[in-house]
Amino acid sequence: MPNVARFYRVGDPVKVEDNPLPRIDPDEILLKIRAASVCHSDVHVVSGVIPVNGPVVLGHEIAGDIEQLGENVENIKKGDRAIVHFVTPCGDCNFCLTGNTNVCKNINSLPMYGFSADGGYAQYMKVNYKRLVRLPSDLPYEFGSTLCCAGVTAMHAVKSAGKINLGDIIAVYGTGGVGMYILQIAKLCGATTAIAVGRTEDKLQMAQQSFGADAAVNLTKEKLTDGIKRITGGKGVNAVFDFVVNNESIENSTKILANTGRLILVGIGREPVLMNPKRMTFKEASVVGSSVGSKEELQLLVDLASSGRLKGVANSKHRLNEVNEVLTALKEGKVLGRAYFDPFLE
Repeated sequence: MPNVARFYRVGDPVKVEDNPLPRIDPDEILLKIRAASVCHSDVHVVSGVIPVNGPVVLGHEIAGDIEQLGENVENIKKGDRAIVHFVTPCGDCNFCLTGNTNVCKNINSLPMYGFSADGGYAQYMKVNYKRLVRLPSDLPYEFGSTLCCAGVTAMHAVKSAGKINLGDIIAVYGTGGVGMYILQIAKLCGATTAIAVGRTEDKLQMAQQSFGADAAVNLTKEKLTDGIKRITGGKGVNAVFDFVVNNESIENSTKILANTGRLILVGIGREPVLMNPKRMTFKEASVVGSSVGSKEELQLLVDLASSGRLKGVANSKHRLNEVNEVLTALKEGKVLGRAYFDPFLE
């Protein structure tokens, strides 16, 4: 039988086990998984930061081949390559009708692959065909899989939440896979200076050498305020994308914002945080959350990647039976770029 990596409960290891081939409904397809990349949200699930009721197969960054078609499936054929938009908006609530499908009112009661419905840490999974985006033959599966969350989260954070414009100076606080995409997309949107902020020298070098960062601040060597002053000539930044979201990162981020700057919260903090309201008021600065992104934004990412304007972040292939080791490495900050599973790798 096919293998899957299934989460049962917080505190227990993810279990790799046999699983019957999923039986599809009329609106579903059977996807043969070629790559499932590893998101920090999976770490949040196994540690209890994101509450999930197990048992469920993890994995929401998914690319593969269409193996079977339900009788109602349209415009897709067997053998097509596809990636999965892992959330399922209802299409009828006031948020969906105004184009905000990523915060659909009913999103938690509909399939969310890898959270409330079985995901892609598997050899095969079933997916509603409306959640698919075709993957061109020139894009590797692992590149496509990272677009499903890391990429689309970055796209939404930059364009919709951050509203990055020509001439903006931006900082990315935390240089994981999503941060590497934010650096690139912000430059595509016209940012003149993109600054990587973190504590791991290898990640900061990668951000500058491969993913468009113009400068970096290593917090183990320099205060963030000093580094930003050095890089921007005292201007500050127009937007900070915060993936850490703790008291230290919020304090640092609000200090480096220029007047009318934007603080975009992309990471999922473990605890409530403090913020200096006087600083935000006098700067007329704003704080906004950013959550995943729409299927339309995912399609745009695929188009950008296919045209050569976007570089993929997946760079470390693993067997499915290494799932617990990979999640631990990610939690400890030891993963550069994006790790991914090839479920058929032996």
